[in-house]
Amino acid sequence: MGAEVIEVVERRRRWPVETKLKVLDDVLRSGASISAVADRHGVSRGLVYQWLRQVREGRLAGLSVKPEAAAFAPVRVQPTTSQPATPPQPATGLARSPRAPRRLSTSIEIALANGRVVKVEEGVDPVALAAIVAALDVGDA
Repeated sequence: MGAEVIEVVERRRRWPVETKLKVLDDVLRSGASISAVADRHGVSRGLVYQWLRQVREGRLAGLSVKPEAAAFAPVRVQPTTSQPATPPQPATGLARSPRAPRRLSTSIEIALANGRVVKVEEGVDPVALAAIVAALDVGDA
């Protein structure tokens, strides 16, 4: 009676750089889910996180991240130049009914590195603002 020994040695897969770049490109798109992208490409989520870490550390060929792109931007808070006018007091001796103070709208002014300035009112959609700033922060003014 003979015995058959089946030996299977499973080795780690080697992903070509082009595949890694395609997966990372999909992950870095706005609103992308790492889980969904990993599942779609047939790779583990942990591997995608590992590739992202390699990009940040400059260890993945073909893709690099500028360190200044991930840095915080300097911010300077300045008071507004226009002050609200004080409502005139009534000429009669009658007391005015107390009113809630008027709230001024708050605006933000963003000076980009290329000299352009973006002014937005409070409540602006952050995703839309990021897209506008990214579009305007390219090249010289």
